[in-house]
Amino acid sequence: MPSSEDQIEKEFDEYAKGGAVDSLFDNTGYITIGYYITGSETLGESARNITMRLGEISQMDSESHVLDLGCGTGRPALDLAVKYGCSVVGVDLAKENIKMAFKSVEKYKDEHPDIRAEFYQGSFFELPEGIMSKRFSHVIMQTTLFFAHHDLDTLFGQISKILMPGGTFLATDFYRKVPEKELKEFMEYNGMSRFLDLEEMKTALNRNNLEFSSSENLNSHCIKCHETATKKMKDLKFSPDLVKFSYLRSSCARADKVCFHLMTARKI
Repeated sequence: MPSSEDQIEKEFDEYAKGGAVDSLFDNTGYITIGYYITGSETLGESARNITMRLGEISQMDSESHVLDLGCGTGRPALDLAVKYGCSVVGVDLAKENIKMAFKSVEKYKDEHPDIRAEFYQGSFFELPEGIMSKRFSHVIMQTTLFFAHHDLDTLFGQISKILMPGGTFLATDFYRKVPEKELKEFMEYNGMSRFLDLEEMKTALNRNNLEFSSSENLNSHCIKCHETATKKMKDLKFSPDLVKFSYLRSSCARADKVCFHLMTARKI
């Protein structure tokens, strides 16, 4: 599993080129832990649900300017733009994802010619100047913040600079509920060198003028998503490493060793 930005970029470029992981999510362009409303959603439908939930609880509208850090192929950001009429900007480390995001914009413009969307290739820790020169009402991260637990001050410092006063930061992320030493395998398979608990997360936010607002426990959604994904991976004969990666997420959540949550904070 990836442990450096170069490895993460390489792995996600391979996912984008191969398309196998996207097939798990019904070729929707979404690859994230989902949110279940009826309980009968497919993986792709549940992933779209969590994105729409971010927009709903943060009251996005046509005046919103939204930054998606770890935007993948751009589909989640574009769907927010369609639903809420907001302008969106996406950043992703993987060049292949950004190439696909540009293609997605052109397809969306066929039905939504006034859609406002930009995409950039770059790192969370050194955002492109085209991003740092803008100001946003919302910054979102979907199942990507855990890659930055080892250096949240750099990430949160940049987010604090580009969020408007009163702006909202939203992230779906994991935090640990037991000591790191009990989660070494989980950390290895998720490319993590540090794994923070919720209080450490709150402290990091506050250090960077981001006031913690709420944390919604989504472990039941994580368990359902990854138990479904693990079975589907086995059926499709995915690599043993990817199967174990998915299994570890659901099993550690079920054992209450980790919590997958939706966290919100406000720029002070």
